[in-house]
Amino acid sequence: MRPSLFIAGLREQSNKLFPRCNDSSCGGRGTWWQLYWRKAGVRLNRQWYCSPQCFERAARQSFVRALANSASSRPVRHRVPLGLLMLSRGQLTNRQLRLALDAQRSGGRGRIGHWLQQLGFATEQQVTAALGMQWSCPIFAQPEPGDFTCLGLLPFPLMESFRMLPIHFVAATQSLYLAFCEGIEYAALCAIEHILGCHTEACLVGDSVLNAGLQRFEPARRRGELVFESCRQAAEMARIACSYALKLGAGEVRLAPCGPFMWVRLEHTEGHTDLLFRTHPAGLRTGLGHAMPPLSLQESS
Repeated sequence: MRPSLFIAGLREQSNKLFPRCNDSSCGGRGTWWQLYWRKAGVRLNRQWYCSPQCFERAARQSFVRALANSASSRPVRHRVPLGLLMLSRGQLTNRQLRLALDAQRSGGRGRIGHWLQQLGFATEQQVTAALGMQWSCPIFAQPEPGDFTCLGLLPFPLMESFRMLPIHFVAATQSLYLAFCEGIEYAALCAIEHILGCHTEACLVGDSVLNAGLQRFEPARRRGELVFESCRQAAEMARIACSYALKLGAGEVRLAPCGPFMWVRLEHTEGHTDLLFRTHPAGLRTGLGHAMPPLSLQESS
């Protein structure tokens, strides 16, 4: 064996036995004492840290970046609002659309599709089909009771906030199929792919289907879902995440901004625990899909 290949092999084995802390300011970085501490280390977003101090510093930096990215995201604007799309397809009259917009404005909340249904101007199936065209997204048919097999995969507060359901997971391709009823929330899809390490596929369902699904999921809410309503500083989030990582003996931690939440998942021997830090007031939708409330013709989709 060539000496260079032999040395490279030794270096690879050494890195496995003595992982290097990814914190550049770590005082014990690269030393042999890490053989003892390596089992106590933890990975944050796939980077290994040898001590709680190193982990907390890295977590604070990650929270700062994630909060900045979340604050800079902007809602997606569609070329054709839902009402105009249905008008062009002959499913509405100008008078019906105007009445629905007036009701939406008077009510101060709700999407235009909801008001069209409330006033009897359109059916749920028509609204869902129009949303499918608007988002270029397939429609998911009425699911069977056995279709909801993804219990515990996502925290219930995220499903409730984004009005989404995980409806099917394909282990062979690591693909998770998610159903929405008001439009696709790309911020949620990105966060889920990062946290779960899977590929996501989006589809649309009607309001009644999604409401029924949420009712099925809610009784199975896991105790490992912790929501922090008033913690919005990166340093405090990092301190709490570090504390729970130590308490639970987490070996892997991932975090990502997800709409009104900062989502942290801690993987440990007993499963996983989700920490959700609310970074925006309750009721404010901050994903890439839309913000509330839409009151004008151009924001009524």
